[in-house]
Amino acid sequence: MALYWPEQKVALDIVDDPYRNPFNGDESYTVLKVTCAELCDFDSYCKVMERLCELLGKDMPDMPGWEDKSRALHALLLQETMEEMAEDSCDLFSDTLDDAELGSLSNVEILATSQEEGERMRAAAREKGQYVRGMSIWDGPVPRGSFEILSNTTRMSTPEYFFFRKANQLPLAKAVALGIELCGKYRTSLTQYDRGEGYDFLKNSRTNKDTIRNYLRDVKGTKEGKRARRILRLLRDECSTPMACHLYLLLCLAEQHGSYGFSRAHFSVVFDAEHGFMPSSSGKYLAYDLCWPSKHVALQYTGTKPPSSRDLKALQTNGMHVLYVTDSDVADPQKFDEMSRKLAKLLGEEVPEPTAAWREARDKLRKTMPVPDYDHMRLTMDDISEHCTA
Repeated sequence: MALYWPEQKVALDIVDDPYRNPFNGDESYTVLKVTCAELCDFDSYCKVMERLCELLGKDMPDMPGWEDKSRALHALLLQETMEEMAEDSCDLFSDTLDDAELGSLSNVEILATSQEEGERMRAAAREKGQYVRGMSIWDGPVPRGSFEILSNTTRMSTPEYFFFRKANQLPLAKAVALGIELCGKYRTSLTQYDRGEGYDFLKNSRTNKDTIRNYLRDVKGTKEGKRARRILRLLRDECSTPMACHLYLLLCLAEQHGSYGFSRAHFSVVFDAEHGFMPSSSGKYLAYDLCWPSKHVALQYTGTKPPSSRDLKALQTNGMHVLYVTDSDVADPQKFDEMSRKLAKLLGEEVPEPTAAWREARDKLRKTMPVPDYDHMRLTMDDISEHCTA
C-alpha cells in the first residue's frame, strides 16, 4: 500500500505489501519506500517513523513512557497481523482443491519475507492445527494479484506470483520449464508439490503469457521484474506434455545454454486445412508436439518406437515436413544431434559449432533437465487419457 500526505507532498510506500497499490503520485512527492520486514521489527520501525516525521516536519513523541506503550502496541498489532497471514502456499493452485479443502488446508507451506517472520507464521499455523511442510523466504517485491484469499487466516500464491518468484530463484532452463508448465496443459511435481511421480493432463492451463506479462507491470523497473520478463520471453503457451517441453529446451534456448538456438517452436499445433486436419485424422496423433508453422516443419515424439507408416503419412499430410524422435533418440546426445541437424536444414537455420564449450554447456543442460521418464507422453488419445484427472 501507499500512504499519502498531500499537503507535505510525502508518501510512504510499503513495496512488498501483498495488497499494495503502488505509489502513483507525480515527481513533486518525496517517497519513503519501506518493506514489511522493516515495519515488523520495532527498532527498524522506529527509524522509519523518525524519517517520516522528519519529512513531515514533525517531532517524534518524547513524553515519559511513550516508547514502552508504543512497543506494546506494535507487538499487539503485529501478532494480530501474523495470525491473519498464517500461510501462503507457493505450490498449490485453486484448480486442484474443492471449496471445502480450500477453506481448511491442513498441509501448508509458509512464505515469509524473513526467517523471523516465517517462524512467527509457523507458530500461528501450528496453533491452528496445520502441518507446516516447509518455509520459503522471499524478500523481493510483491505485485498486485499475487494472492488468492482462501480464508481469514490462509492465502495462496497465484500462478503468476509463483512464476515470478521461481523465475528469480531457479536456473534459467528450469525456470523456463516451470513457466511452460504453468502456461501449459499438464502439471508435474515441479509446480504441484504433492503430485508424486506422475503427471496430470489439464483441460485448461493455469495461466498464460499475456496474463503473466500484465501481472509483471508493477515490477517492470526492478531487477526481479527484469529477470522474470527475460524468462517470460522464452516461453510458449499450450504445451501438453513434459516431453514436448524437454524437446523445446534442448532445441530452442540460446546456444550459450547448451541448446541449439533454433527459433522458438509452437506447442500442440493442429491445423484445419482445406483438405482436412493436419495431422490427418487417419493417424493416432492429435497434434504436433513442436511446430514451426511458417516453415511447415514439425517434430513429433513417438515413444519407444518409430511411428507406423500410416501414422507417419498422417503426420506428413498436406506437405508438412515432419521429423520424429523416440525415447532412445532423446536420451542419446549423438542421435539427437543427428536429428537436430536434419531439423536445421528443414528450418533453414544454423546449428552450433560442436566446440568443447558448447558440448560442456549441452551436458550441463541435460544434467539440469534430465529426460522425463513418465509413461505415455505421446500426443495420442490413448496416452492423454492415461493422465486425465477426474
